[in-house]
Amino acid sequence: MGKKRVTSHDVAKLAGVSRSVVSAVLNDTPGIGVSPQTREAVLRAIQELNYHVDAQARSMKTGRSMTLAAFGDTRHPLFMRLLEGMQRESEARGYHLLLCSPGERKSGDARNGLLDLYHQRKIDGIVTLDNTSYRSADWAAKVTEAGVPYVSVEGYAETEGVFSVLADYRQSVITALDYLCRSEIGTGRTPVYVEISPGGQGGKRVNWAEKNRRNAYKDWCTARGMKPLIVQLDERECREGWVNLLTELGAEAGGGSLPPVLVNWSSAVPELYRAAFRLGLTIGSSLRVMAADNTIQGDRLSVPTLSCVEIPYVGMGEAAVRSILQQLEQEPGAALAPGKLWLPAVLKPGESA
Repeated sequence: MGKKRVTSHDVAKLAGVSRSVVSAVLNDTPGIGVSPQTREAVLRAIQELNYHVDAQARSMKTGRSMTLAAFGDTRHPLFMRLLEGMQRESEARGYHLLLCSPGERKSGDARNGLLDLYHQRKIDGIVTLDNTSYRSADWAAKVTEAGVPYVSVEGYAETEGVFSVLADYRQSVITALDYLCRSEIGTGRTPVYVEISPGGQGGKRVNWAEKNRRNAYKDWCTARGMKPLIVQLDERECREGWVNLLTELGAEAGGGSLPPVLVNWSSAVPELYRAAFRLGLTIGSSLRVMAADNTIQGDRLSVPTLSCVEIPYVGMGEAAVRSILQQLEQEPGAALAPGKLWLPAVLKPGESA
């Protein structure tokens, strides 16, 4: 036989109060005044009886499961960092996370399963980590129809009507260039922007994040009377690509230090370091380097340490949970207008620039 579950009735009896007072203490119910002495008596009774709130009963009463779904690819390191922020904010607000990943399923099928969980009252809201090109009109329509509180992290940047938490990629490049070229003021040397493109795409598909980075670089150069110099390298062939580029820049420099190099992804930096070593260049001295995205935590994996700007995925996870809870807590009939929340990148100085 299992031990009899302690109920709020037992707590009320021991504390000498009504169950409504116990409920008011547990839920901070507005409009019900509880004196400090009464609150203390209830809390002592809870501790003495080792009382725990019946989550299922609370869910039936409030209509909330106190659980949010976090959807993304569990193999992706960025999703793990997003979860760190979501967990931190959820725990502070009394919520739990349900980890959901598409696995081998099609993304659309997996997302539809999230809506089923919402209709079954197993989750109160959904946060998805999407790629920067994601803008499925079908999924957005389903979310709206279901009425589920929803936030996309990195998705729907150029689509209205969906709550999104996004990184300010444009400002990240400006921050990087200001730091990278701080000692180049007055020299007239143009920093080189190297855009690593996914293998086989040849730069033909450019998402909004890369467009913002590229345009920010162009505008930064133009504002300083410099002619932008953008080089594209295929990530499948960037080893030799880096050697060829650095050789060409070295020839133009006439034996002096090369112009500063800003690369869009830190994942390409190991091959850049290898190419510099082959050519006898010293990172941080004869070649100053910086990354506009620290996707793989390249600053900690590189020697010398890499200067970079980092996309704040932990902060984006926290902001996404806050947005979900704002949607949940809004007054009936006063729906929040879906909007975009832009978070700045974080400058992380290193030895490479």
